[in-house]
Amino acid sequence: MPVFEKSKWIRKSIRFKPRCTFPDPLLSWLQDTVNPDADKRGLLLLTHHGCYSAFSEWYQIPAKQLARIIHRPVIWYWGHEHKLAIYDRYHVQDGIEAHGRCIGHGGMPVERGKLPDLECPWLAWDNRRYDNGEKINAGFNGYVNLSFAGPDLHVDYLDLNSTLLLTEDWRVDLRSGELQGPNLTKVLQDPSLHFRATSAS
Repeated sequence: MPVFEKSKWIRKSIRFKPRCTFPDPLLSWLQDTVNPDADKRGLLLLTHHGCYSAFSEWYQIPAKQLARIIHRPVIWYWGHEHKLAIYDRYHVQDGIEAHGRCIGHGGMPVERGKLPDLECPWLAWDNRRYDNGEKINAGFNGYVNLSFAGPDLHVDYLDLNSTLLLTEDWRVDLRSGELQGPNLTKVLQDPSLHFRATSAS
């Protein structure tokens, strides 16, 4: 509905959209079995909905639930929005701090053209047009490869032709659980692959 799509207040609100609440058994499992406060390995979250977006709706309730259990930043991969978008460290009010990565560009037509208009800081997003032989203004589908080596994580962001777009490197301090990164690098030199340089934190 156009009114909902254009209203930043509605897009950020916790009303007028699914709540996406994590059920109690899942939260209990995270607290009692995963026990993130007792284990200092890096934490990756994978969910359908994301907690924030510079382009579309926010689903904040899960981030607020997780902040009661997880007390350090995480790398959070989500879909739902048909786009590749990489965000800097950010959190919604009372929510967990997350390095958000929207990788919802795997199968459905990828949305393009809309500029980021909300305050969560983006680091990269793909706005290239895929020549699909039809009059469909869609972007490139793609995927992400994660490679683990002890405390290190290497990430490759690729499109449907296996063209490497971006790489990213992380390291976790196993004593404190603090993430070191991202070291994000733009590989494909295309102006429609938007990019902001970062330095490791």
